[in-house]
Amino acid sequence: MIWWILVMAVLGILSYLSAVGTLFIMQIKFPFLTSSFINILILVCMAIVLVRILRRMKRGEKEILSKRIHELETELKALKEKGQ
Repeated sequence: MIWWILVMAVLGILSYLSAVGTLFIMQIKFPFLTSSFINILILVCMAIVLVRILRRMKRGEKEILSKRIHELETELKALKEKGQ
């Protein structure tokens, strides 16, 4: 995920330079590096980072729930053994 954030930072800098107009003064000649294309790439990177964060949160919730289920099962076993 750090790589996606670094790519977003580079794209943000390129977007700023393109919007200000200094990107093409610095003799960087890439016709496809227009500001709108760079902004689309930034949005794609942000969406990927968001999806990765949400997946990690979901995994964390699943782990917490599975631990809680395991705890409840052990408590239930203990109660059944006490009752017999």
